[in-house]
Amino acid sequence: MHYYKVRDIADTLKDSFNYLSANGKNLLRIWVLFAAPLFLLHYFLLSKLPIANIMEQFEPEMLLGFNGLNAIDTIMGPLYPLVIITAILSQATSIVIILEHIKCTMDSVPINPEDMSSLLPKILGFSVLYFIISMILGISLLFFFFPFLFVGTKLAVTFQSYIIGEKSLIDSLVHSWNITTYQAWPTFGLLIILILITIMISSLIQIPSEFIRLGLEGTTWMGSDLGEFIFTLISGLFNVLTALATIIFQTVLSFHFFNLSARYSSNISTMNT
Repeated sequence: MHYYKVRDIADTLKDSFNYLSANGKNLLRIWVLFAAPLFLLHYFLLSKLPIANIMEQFEPEMLLGFNGLNAIDTIMGPLYPLVIITAILSQATSIVIILEHIKCTMDSVPINPEDMSSLLPKILGFSVLYFIISMILGISLLFFFFPFLFVGTKLAVTFQSYIIGEKSLIDSLVHSWNITTYQAWPTFGLLIILILITIMISSLIQIPSEFIRLGLEGTTWMGSDLGEFIFTLISGLFNVLTALATIIFQTVLSFHFFNLSARYSSNISTMNT
C-alpha cells in the first residue's frame, strides 16, 4: 500500500464507498455464499435457547454467586457451546472474507468462491483473535464505559492488522495500538459514525421484519411446528441482512487502517531523520 495517500475522515468514507461501488457485487456474492449460511445457522441455534426461562432463573440465582452460572449451564446444556462457536465462526468468516477481498483487490488479484478453501486457516486463527478482542473489550467494560471506549478505539484496526497487514495475533494487537496513538480522536469519531450507520441500517431492516411478524401472529398455522420454522427462517433472513452492515463497517475501517499506517510510517521516518 505504498502508493496510498494520507486522507482525512471524509475522504476515507468516500474512498470506502467508491470501493464498494466498484467491487461490492463480487464481495457480496462471496459473502452470501459462505458467511450468510453461518449467520443463519447461528440464529436458528440461538432461537432454540430458552432465553425467557434463563432470565427468570438467573436473577435470583445471582444472589448465590457462581451458582447462577451453574444454573445457566444446566438450562442451556450442550446447545450453549454451539451457539458461542457459531457466533464466533460466523463473525470470523464474514470479516475474513471482507478483509481478504479488500487486500486482494487492492493488490489487483481477483478473488473467487473457489479460493475460500485456502482461507480456512486464516478463519480459524482469526476466530482466536476475535475471541481475544471480545474478552479484552468485555473486561474493559467491567471498569466502566470510558476504559471500554479507550481500549475499543486503540484496538479498532486489529483485524485489519492481522489480515491485511499479515501480522501475528499479538503483533496485530500491538500494531493497532501503536498506529492509533496520534489518531485516537479521529478513530473514535469514525467508530461513532460507523455505529450510527449500523444502527440506521439495522433499524431500517427490522421495520419490515416487525410488520411481517405482526401479520403472521394472527394466522392459525403459526402455532404449528411448520409455522414456527417459517417464522424463524424469515427472522433469520432479516438477521442476515442486518449482518450486511459488517461489510460497510470493516471496509471503512480498512481504508482508515491504510490511512493510519501511512501516517505512522511517515512519523517513524520523520523521527529517524
